[in-house]
Amino acid sequence: MVIRLFVLVLLSWLTAHPALAASFSASVDRTRISEQETLTLSLRYEAQVLFQKPDFQPLEQDFRILNEQRAQRMVVSNGQRESYTEWLLTLLPLRTGELTIPALSFDGQTTAAIQVQVSPTPASVKQQLQEDFFFVTSVTPPDSLYVQSQLLYTEKLYYRFEHDNAALSELKVTDARVQPLGDVRQYTTVIDGKRLGVYERRFLIFPAVSGELVIPGQRFTARMLNAYDRWSRGQQVSVVSKPLRLNVKPIPAEYPAAPWLPVRNLQAEDFYSTDPASWVAGEAVVHSLTLQADGLPGAQLPAIALPEIPGLRYYPDKNSSDDQMTEQGVVGQASQTVAMVAMQGGELVMPEIRIPWWNTELDRLEYAVLPARTLQIKGSSAAPAAAAKPASPAPTASMPATATEIPAAAAWLLGLGVALLLSLGLNLWQWRRARGLPLPGTPETLAPSQNAQWNALNQACNSNQPAAIRTALLAWVNAGGMGPVNNPIHNLGELSRRLNDPRLQNELAALDAHLFSNQPNSAFNGQNLKTLLKSGQFRLQSVSERSAGLYPSG
Repeated sequence: MVIRLFVLVLLSWLTAHPALAASFSASVDRTRISEQETLTLSLRYEAQVLFQKPDFQPLEQDFRILNEQRAQRMVVSNGQRESYTEWLLTLLPLRTGELTIPALSFDGQTTAAIQVQVSPTPASVKQQLQEDFFFVTSVTPPDSLYVQSQLLYTEKLYYRFEHDNAALSELKVTDARVQPLGDVRQYTTVIDGKRLGVYERRFLIFPAVSGELVIPGQRFTARMLNAYDRWSRGQQVSVVSKPLRLNVKPIPAEYPAAPWLPVRNLQAEDFYSTDPASWVAGEAVVHSLTLQADGLPGAQLPAIALPEIPGLRYYPDKNSSDDQMTEQGVVGQASQTVAMVAMQGGELVMPEIRIPWWNTELDRLEYAVLPARTLQIKGSSAAPAAAAKPASPAPTASMPATATEIPAAAAWLLGLGVALLLSLGLNLWQWRRARGLPLPGTPETLAPSQNAQWNALNQACNSNQPAAIRTALLAWVNAGGMGPVNNPIHNLGELSRRLNDPRLQNELAALDAHLFSNQPNSAFNGQNLKTLLKSGQFRLQSVSERSAGLYPSG
């Protein structure tokens, strides 16, 4: 008992001591709510707290605290122990407009302030208050929706009575990709004095073709409980939301022949592994490039096409993508690395790279720019002269030449020749791989028509002719354009399943949707497909690999 009391006192002193204070942070489950809707504020302190708590009084300026809970948690993950204290507060806004959850302090640490937008209760909600269960749906943006751009769909199910066995139908939209944005939320609201519960779901919808987009009505089912008869099986209820019909605009005519990027914002950055002032001819420098888009996943962002510069060779490395989910949708990031080698010293000009994108908020064409660079390449230093090898004594009558001296010299020359051939072969392999050309020694180089098929595919992509692209792509692939083909590939779906890269699979899906949706406009752009194919980062998986699960089937 004494030991336990000592430990409690020690923990209390440690968590209250300013010199040992842990971090203190704040977060909310939503930043956009309607009036009289509640939100949850989470305050997390990275240590155990026994008796103290933060001062919540600053919150009462804009919010009413309906509920307060404290939890002490300890989590062990990958051998690392994480211990923290969390306060969960249910807040009700006192007015509409932009409210601020102020910075709160505890143990010498301060949280960051959080902005919350509180809007008036929609008329569509007030009109249905007499209903026991009803839907309210909304989309952002309500107009100016472009093909392949992000649409945020929000669905709220309001209810007045307790129930169980609740179920919501799965959202599926024809000619569009649907992605859930977080889990289903459940909270309460008070409207005209009536207390209601709310289920909220949010989805990101990316339309694949232009024209009319129909978001079908969703169904909610549950069993309403009888508060006066606990033995009653209750009443089964079912309610369906109204479908939404939206107009999806095609790619604007003024958009250039480049990958179509309809986003709220696009940023491009690059950096070099070596200071550009220190470049030396013949030495590899890694060039890293990143695109970040507000409104598209990273897998849909194209590789940045680098200009062909005389005297500079590219050796592409692996590409990667990542996504971050926010209240407004997805923020995607795509990164690529390229090794560059200058072949000789002197001045080298890296021209400006302009990546077009369509600003969906301002409805206009803009460019993300990587600025031009003028580099002074230093000539490679001459290889140091080989150390002089002691001369062998000349053969004399008393010391005849041995039979091993001539073969040793010949072996040295043979080894030098093999090394030169291997070096030339490696350079040729890297040069052809960097340009997406067939690699030496593979079956595709033996097919005399392979280059002609690539040229046909290249021309079809440049002119953006989907039917011609499909024909040329399948012919090029079956000739070995992506490596050996164990079995012929007859359609784009089969090709997609034989690949292991989501970016190329997305482009094939867009091409397939364009060809078979009977829509004159779509998100497909042949330049995007061409850029991906030229990167040379794809290979076909065999039927045995696919069945063995070595790669995702797509």
